[in-house]
Amino acid sequence: MANMLLERQPTTDQMDAMWDLRQENSDICMIKSILVVEDNPALGNLLREILQDETTCRVVLVSSGEAALNTLQMVRPQLFLLDYCLPGMHGLELADQIRSMQGYEQTPILLMSAALPQGNIAKLHLRCLQKPFDLDKLLELVEELLAV
Repeated sequence: MANMLLERQPTTDQMDAMWDLRQENSDICMIKSILVVEDNPALGNLLREILQDETTCRVVLVSSGEAALNTLQMVRPQLFLLDYCLPGMHGLELADQIRSMQGYEQTPILLMSAALPQGNIAKLHLRCLQKPFDLDKLLELVEELLAV
């Protein structure tokens, strides 16, 4: 009988998902989220640390477009920071898929790369940041895009 009363504690991922759902459904307190998609672990971790330290946002880091799309089932970011050169699909393909999803048509996307193609950037209404970039410029853009 005692064994029946013991329930497994939720995992950290489950707790995060529950927190996200509560935040999305709350009119009182809305913590903004930023989804960073960067396949370079050193740069990704640096971006996450800086954004968490310098903004009031929750920052989620993933390393591929596929992982980003899967993450959107649990997190609803108010800003996307996408690397252009990603494994599987490049940043423009990911931006195109994000833009086609209901509720994300107008969500700001910042595309980061050393070599930015100019083709679909204007059509997808993306902001771009050339690597290497100044951290103050990044933070300025993030603040501007979150204010929209």
